[in-house]
Amino acid sequence: MTLSLSDLVRSLFFNGPRSNGNDNGLAHERVPEALSKKSSRIAKTVLFVDDEPAILSMRRLVFEALGYSVLTAISGTEALETFGLHQVDAVVLDYLMPGMDGEETARRIHKLRSDIPIILSSGCLTVPERVLEVVTVAVEKAARPEALIEILEQHLHPLVQSTLNGDREACAY
Repeated sequence: MTLSLSDLVRSLFFNGPRSNGNDNGLAHERVPEALSKKSSRIAKTVLFVDDEPAILSMRRLVFEALGYSVLTAISGTEALETFGLHQVDAVVLDYLMPGMDGEETARRIHKLRSDIPIILSSGCLTVPERVLEVVTVAVEKAARPEALIEILEQHLHPLVQSTLNGDREACAY
């Protein structure tokens, strides 16, 4: 059996307890609806900003496998340079970084383009309230990958999400 990179990523992150009785190690757990074929996304570009190269590498692997174009920056300064050179659809940003922190980076990005979704993804347990006012939404860095994936889907593909929600409501009756 050959697995595509996308299938491999999904199997790594979305397999939980086997509910299908398959004991051969290939569990087939539910994939979040945002990743189903119904979401047929148009390639969107996400800029990930984090001072930890391992985090950036993992996010690049996961999100490219899901069909996104991924840009990375290891600092706020590099993020602003990258943002100025490329069309970016969303930013996922760490809070604690040397030099320019996530709050200042988010404020500067909003000055350049106020409509862009900025998702704060930090391991910091307490973030000042003023930071939450400048970002679209916050997700714990330690959260399961699908939490970040679903939030990005909600902000980058709102029409797909409303269609999926509409389908779910139609099925409930």
